[in-house]
Amino acid sequence: MKMILILSTLTVLLSGCAAMSVEQCKTANWFSVGEKDGSAGHDSRLDKYYSSCQKANIVPNQKLYEQGYQKGLSYYCRPETIFNEALDGRGDFRVCPIEKRESLRSYYQVANDYYQADSEFNRSQTDMNHYLKELERKDLSIKDRDDYKKRLYDLRINSSRVQSHYQDAVRNLERFKAEHGLN
Repeated sequence: MKMILILSTLTVLLSGCAAMSVEQCKTANWFSVGEKDGSAGHDSRLDKYYSSCQKANIVPNQKLYEQGYQKGLSYYCRPETIFNEALDGRGDFRVCPIEKRESLRSYYQVANDYYQADSEFNRSQTDMNHYLKELERKDLSIKDRDDYKKRLYDLRINSSRVQSHYQDAVRNLERFKAEHGLN
């Protein structure tokens, strides 16, 4: 009984890794699948679909998928999209056709720099607040208290660099947005 439960659990877990279910393979509109992958900025997933659909003895339509994928990339590979994706810590201009990459690089770079600086600044502030709060505890061991003081000291030493990097990223972002008519 336990073996059956373990095997069924394993089957569910493994099927969760598949790119598509057997039923999805049977009913797939390969143009739409490609278009969706391209417009989301994914690398081509055709190999994963081949692998998933092999179980159902279905071969994805490569031509339709590629046509849809290229159409989807045409939506994704726009400066505003690359910029907004990078601001959220997602996306990558390198999935775009080679001839468009250089013109998209600066949109990605300035937004990604801001995202990284903002994340580092927020993480630093969160850590600082955490250690300050922990140091208020009466039941804190001497070892932990010393450890938290050292971490807090390190954060404070590093905070001017983090804050300066964040402020530079904000200025660069605002300047870039103004120069390129972005909101």
